[in-house]
Amino acid sequence: MFLLLLRVSIAPLIVVGGTLVQRRFGNAISGLVIGLPLTSLPLLWLVALQHGGTFASSMSGAILVGSSAQVVVIWVYAFLAARLSPSLAMVGALATFAVTIGALHLLDLSVLLASVLAAAGFAVALHWWPRTDFTSQETGRYRLALRVVLSAGFTLFVVTLAGRIGPGFSGLIAALPMMSLVMAFFTHQELGANASAQFLHGVTRGSFSYVASMFVLAEMLRTGQVGPAFLCAIAVALVVQLGVQSWDTFPSLKRALSTPRFNSRISLRG
Repeated sequence: MFLLLLRVSIAPLIVVGGTLVQRRFGNAISGLVIGLPLTSLPLLWLVALQHGGTFASSMSGAILVGSSAQVVVIWVYAFLAARLSPSLAMVGALATFAVTIGALHLLDLSVLLASVLAAAGFAVALHWWPRTDFTSQETGRYRLALRVVLSAGFTLFVVTLAGRIGPGFSGLIAALPMMSLVMAFFTHQELGANASAQFLHGVTRGSFSYVASMFVLAEMLRTGQVGPAFLCAIAVALVVQLGVQSWDTFPSLKRALSTPRFNSRISLRG
């Protein structure tokens, strides 16, 4: 009963939190929160409780392989959002995911190579992000109930199906960024294409910690120590995300320090 309650409640709680952050702090920050491994880690913890650490380790590795498809589907939706309706953008993104995940499955990548490929993919996606007006902030309503129902259904589906189809296929299915797509889809409908692209840009920035935590989890779960593995994965995710945030703020800090006004203040004080 307890595990069933966790299955149903974890994803909706994350979606509710992401929506509240979206209302309070904007689309980009909300995307950053959803991009963190807030969904994958609880999902894999449930899998580890039910099927053991080795099963969860194999599933984590499969999720890492699917992370390269994840970056593709996020970028494609952001690209299509400005050109198509939310429904067509979703269809295009899901079709892209299916094709990409099939190709990756044939490559039989190692966990390390999959991690490097995924991290490089997210970096490339940020560099060549689809042109978006990041200054516009549309106003609209948030259909929270639909977001919650879809996210709960997907988590329940993956955890229930994992034992039947094995860790490999379960991990590839779990690699589908369902929470991100659900949030992006409804943000697209409610607030417009720019807001949806801003949200997905935040998701992409948060995904480096996701890749790092999945790599640590896949390696440490092989030892059979479930608790320490998840604690280390959480710690690595926090450290990596802190590094990403520091890297993002460094150029703006450097520009601020190099402005004539700032330099003149220093010379006057000297």
